[in-house]
Amino acid sequence: MDPVLIAYVDESYDQELYYVGAAIADYDQWEHLTQLYVEIGQLTADQHGTDASAEFHGHEIMGGAGQWAALRGKHREAAGLYSAVLRAAQQAGVRYLFEGVDVRRLNSRYRYPEQPHTVVFRHLLEQIDTYTARHGGDEQVIVVADEIATSAEHQDQFGAYQDFGTGGYRPSRLQHISAPINFADSAQTPGLQSVDMAVYIHHRANAVRNQHPRAQAVTDRLAQLIYQGTYRQRTWMP
Repeated sequence: MDPVLIAYVDESYDQELYYVGAAIADYDQWEHLTQLYVEIGQLTADQHGTDASAEFHGHEIMGGAGQWAALRGKHREAAGLYSAVLRAAQQAGVRYLFEGVDVRRLNSRYRYPEQPHTVVFRHLLEQIDTYTARHGGDEQVIVVADEIATSAEHQDQFGAYQDFGTGGYRPSRLQHISAPINFADSAQTPGLQSVDMAVYIHHRANAVRNQHPRAQAVTDRLAQLIYQGTYRQRTWMP
């Protein structure tokens, strides 16, 4: 039997660029990553007094906020933790897909533009479907997204895609994706934490300009860890 792939999905965006990423691995690989996360959480707790079960959240770690307030102002330590989390995903064999859109160009090109998330999420689902067809054998991929207020709306859209196709110049019915899409609490789901950490840095690498040289060096170093395991990345410029 082929291993069952699980794709965890999350987003990172600003007014100009909207990205949705997927972190894909099989069940055993996700179990391996979960154990590595436990070890990293405990080590960080021993060193900095943080909660050993704190959620790995890119924005909070880099900003020293929320459960990671103990790292506020400790930029080297925060970057070290971030690097350890990304290396754990690399060790476990996690692969990434990133799809994005230039929001301003989207809104300028179309009289009645779709919401950026709708556009990019559709593109990402198409790529997850393609990836699974090539790497998942006869199994369908399970997609798990972060809980959001519009989860029911996106579930309906996914159902329509499977019934009628995604449209566009390469329409797909997403036959390699298991229905329905699942939604979970990221605080309790290491796979969602993994994709959050990746898509946050991917967004920074593409959107943030004129950083302090040290901050830029950190972003570049973390992005390189992600891109070593990236299967596909694209930013659509309508």
